[in-house]
Amino acid sequence: MHTAGKVLLIIGGVITALGIVLIVGGAATANLDPSNENYYAGNGGDTWTVPGDDFYAVYTSSSVNCESFEMTITSPNDSDYNLFSSSCDYNNEDDLIDDDYIKVGDISYWNTNAGDTLNFGQTSSTIYVVGEFEALGDAAGGFLAAAGGVLVAICGGVILLIGLILALTLKTKDPVVMQQGQMMGGQMMAGQMPMQQMPMQQMPAQQVPVQQMPAQTTAQPFEYEQK
Repeated sequence: MHTAGKVLLIIGGVITALGIVLIVGGAATANLDPSNENYYAGNGGDTWTVPGDDFYAVYTSSSVNCESFEMTITSPNDSDYNLFSSSCDYNNEDDLIDDDYIKVGDISYWNTNAGDTLNFGQTSSTIYVVGEFEALGDAAGGFLAAAGGVLVAICGGVILLIGLILALTLKTKDPVVMQQGQMMGGQMMAGQMPMQQMPMQQMPAQQVPVQQMPAQTTAQPFEYEQK
């Protein structure tokens, strides 16, 4: 397998896995779970302080019949006015709420303020008070994360496809290995060829200079005549 194909396959696999993680995490964030994301959980019969300026809804188990659910929420200033309004128009199969829970009503936004203490009447099932704006923000963030995960997974899939094509089409060239004996023989032949091709040159005969010896002169004795 070619090196480029291996690298692209690894990179594509990592990016695809990251996209899948983003999709799963985004979907989990977008899905509201009232049992974990709430400002109140209980069966009523006590007081609750409004934590902030938000629309607050009441959720309970999906096994409860919304039409027959009843609850009383009053303020210390007016104990006769019920701040809870029943609402059974939400289908838990179509919205972003966990299928184990349903929305049964709302707490009046216009008659409550942050810091107000409200009296919760006793309920037949466990209720959960959830901030709607906060839940909507979490859902939007989850959608964006999931959408980004889809795009990342698509990019990773494209890189995986390119890497697979390169891995199947490109081949790695095997290096040429020369045996030591062949290489030494080649070097010896290469070294011998110039010697064989060199023409034989005749060395000039060495000329030894000849020095002429001067002729030897013999001294003749002089003869004197007697007169």
